[in-house]
This record gives sequence, structure tokens and C-alpha cells, in this order.
Amino acid sequence: MQVSAPRLFVRALAAAALLAPLLAFAQATVQHLSGTLSVQRPDGSMGALAERSNVFVGDVISTERDSYAQLRFTDGGQVTLRPSTQIKIEAYGYDESRPERDNFAMQLFKGGLRSLTGLIGKRTTNRSAYRMVTSTATIGIRGTDYSAIDIPAPPPGQSAPPNLPPPGVYVTVADGQIALVSGGVEQLVGIGQVGFSSNINLPPRLVPPPPNLPQVTPPPTFGQTLKTSSINAGSSMECVVQ
Repeated sequence: MQVSAPRLFVRALAAAALLAPLLAFAQATVQHLSGTLSVQRPDGSMGALAERSNVFVGDVISTERDSYAQLRFTDGGQVTLRPSTQIKIEAYGYDESRPERDNFAMQLFKGGLRSLTGLIGKRTTNRSAYRMVTSTATIGIRGTDYSAIDIPAPPPGQSAPPNLPPPGVYVTVADGQIALVSGGVEQLVGIGQVGFSSNINLPPRLVPPPPNLPQVTPPPTFGQTLKTSSINAGSSMECVVQ
């Protein structure tokens, strides 16, 4: 069955109209990529991301080994992912004229990231407007540049790698302040300090900077505007995106 050119044009316009709202309401884009970055959409579909790809609420984003990716959100915030990292954008709401509706929630399943917060978390007085959930703790911020590294526990019967610090979530701060919450206790972490949470049921604490703590050190081609961390520059990890 042949379809006339006018009908094809109409169908193309209809498809574009359906797609436009999705593109218009993208919460973030892939600003920089070195390696391989994949996404699983809320409907279960999977694919690769590239620079300038759109990212939406509900997406699970993963970097592969030796890969780095940087996401830029519509409020100006940036999240840089290390290799072998997986996150999920749980919630995001930003309206330039309605700061009371600001909302950001992300889950770090594994790996590590560095976050430079945008207007969400800077202009709002609602402390729960920004949440980063990890395996052992929840992170809240007040206009901050921080890194979170999740060191996994070894499989049963195996010893922890000697080149890594003890398992748990480590948070370092380059600018501002974060609140690390676990076990019903809040621990404030400031510039140059390291917060540590070993278990979701135990309170977090400040620890000396581990000399072997992995860092988020993306390639120079990322043109990072992030400040150099005041914590030791230990080993590194990476991620990829299409």
C-alpha cells in the first residue's frame, strides 16, 4: 500500500508533536562523555547515551569501566560520574519563578560521583528539597560542591581489596556543607572534612582522609569548572555515555 507524500508529512508532524513534550521537559543533558554511558528508561527500554543526549526523571544511568560522564541539569547543577557508576534520577522539579517547588532526588547505587549543585539547594529554604540517597546514608546539601564514593563490601567469604578503604560511603566537600544522615543521626561535613557511613542503621562520623580513597577525576577535555578537592587525590574511576 502506497502512502502519499502529504500523508507522510502529516504523520511526521504528528510524531514530532508527540516527541516534542518529552524533549521539552528533559531534566538534564549529557554535557561531557568519555567512554560508554547507558540508560534504562522507566518503561524498561535500554540504550546508549551520547553528548547532548537528554536525561529524564526515572532514568537509570550507568557508566562502564574506564568511562566518565557529566550531566548538566536545567537549574545549572552538574553531576560527574566515575567509571562503573550507576545512578537513578528519582525526582526533579525546577521552575525559575517558583523556588518553593524545587525538588531534586537521586540515588547512587554504586560507584562514585561529584556534584556541583545548581539553584536547587541554593535558593530554597526547604532542607529536604535536595536528597542524594546512597546504600548507607542520605545526603542533604546547602549550596555545595561535594563527592560521594561508595566502597562495596566484598562478597561473602572474600576479603576486602587491600588497595581500598573499609566498605561504606565516603563524602568529601570542596565547597559549602553537606548533612550526612544514617541511623537517625545527622553529621555535618564541611570543607576539607570526610564523612563516613558504614551502615544504614549506624550513625555517620567524621574520619581522617583515607590515603587510598578513589577520587572523581574526569579527563581534562571535560573542561571542568569544579574546584580542586582539598582531599587527597587518591585513585580514580571512570564512565561512558552515548
